[in-house]
Amino acid sequence: MLDTCKRTYKLRHVLSRSGTLLAWTLSAVPLVGVAELAVHIKQTTSDVVTEAQWNAARDVVKAEATDDDLILFAPFWADPLGRRAFGDTLSGIKKEARADESRFARAFEVSIRGAHRRELAQWRKVSERQVGPFTIGVYENPAKKKILADVLDEVGPERMTVTRVDASGTETPCGWQRGVGQPGGLAVPQGPAVPGDRFVCPGGGYVGAAIVDDDEHHPHLCLFATGTGTTRIRVHNVTFGEFLAGHAGVQWMTDRSPTAERIELAFSAFDRPIGHHSHKVGSGWVSFEFSTPEFAGKRGDLVANVTSSSSASARHFCFEANTR
Repeated sequence: MLDTCKRTYKLRHVLSRSGTLLAWTLSAVPLVGVAELAVHIKQTTSDVVTEAQWNAARDVVKAEATDDDLILFAPFWADPLGRRAFGDTLSGIKKEARADESRFARAFEVSIRGAHRRELAQWRKVSERQVGPFTIGVYENPAKKKILADVLDEVGPERMTVTRVDASGTETPCGWQRGVGQPGGLAVPQGPAVPGDRFVCPGGGYVGAAIVDDDEHHPHLCLFATGTGTTRIRVHNVTFGEFLAGHAGVQWMTDRSPTAERIELAFSAFDRPIGHHSHKVGSGWVSFEFSTPEFAGKRGDLVANVTSSSSASARHFCFEANTR
């Protein structure tokens, strides 16, 4: 009987404490709502950067920046706002949709809320100033690469030839046509941007410069080479250096479903192989680099062969390459 009473007392004690805890929890719910409302009001009033403040930051950067300087907005989600305020002159497509940051000697970071772009983690900060809600930092690249020739600058019938190569090695020309490009769209599944000016190959597929979005939704200007089989791209009269470097990737909607399939990208010049990049779907925006000291200082044709067995990934494959 005594044990039963003890158990009953303990149960009532536990229930009493539980009831008190429940009551305290329920009473705290309105306080959480009030706190959230306060944060929301702060973010939508005092934390909002006005158009006039964006313009003031733009004018400060414009007074110092050159055409060769990179401009970054931090955090990354502020990038569309920054591009709208700074315009194409300061923040054009080749800077926004860059392959990487290695070709820039200097960068201006326009930051709010203490954010910092990870791309500049290894760069040296040389100055910093406060302009309203912005912190504008100037950074120098300790490992800047000098670009001698960029394939993306050569797209067109004057400096480039594109052919489709069959199993016997016979080449069929891909004709150049001009038109209106098509964006990839904002709806899911999001497709790749289709260039308006492009080489159109018989049997389907094309080669042209457009934007690919990687798996983190960073844009990259690159050369789409679509279609199954082998597409041969010949860039005429290229200046060669010590290295041939570049990047390759597929549209993020394709990249998010990794497969065992690979797209083969092989480079050659002066009838000699330079290097081969085997791109695996699902690997992201991947860099490659090949040593070419034997070609340094020479001018000649750079040949790129793109081979894919799958029409799905071939529609989305894109690469960029440059001599350094």
